[in-house]
Amino acid sequence: MWTNNVKMLNDNNREVSSMAYKITDACISCGACEAECPVGAISAGDDKYVIDAATCIDCGACASVCPVEAPQQD
Repeated sequence: MWTNNVKMLNDNNREVSSMAYKITDACISCGACEAECPVGAISAGDDKYVIDAATCIDCGACASVCPVEAPQQD
């Protein structure tokens, strides 16, 4: 049986989660997710908040506080 053990690395050679969260268009820009993120992966975008996949640790803290369930696992 073949298992793919390839690790994705960011520019700083830090392992990147392959299941990072993304914020959907349901985002109402309330900022609750940004304040909750323990690694600072979330920032305000033009029309919604965005998650830096290279920084996201896939903890789900953002999803747990979002009133409209905008953060979803990719």
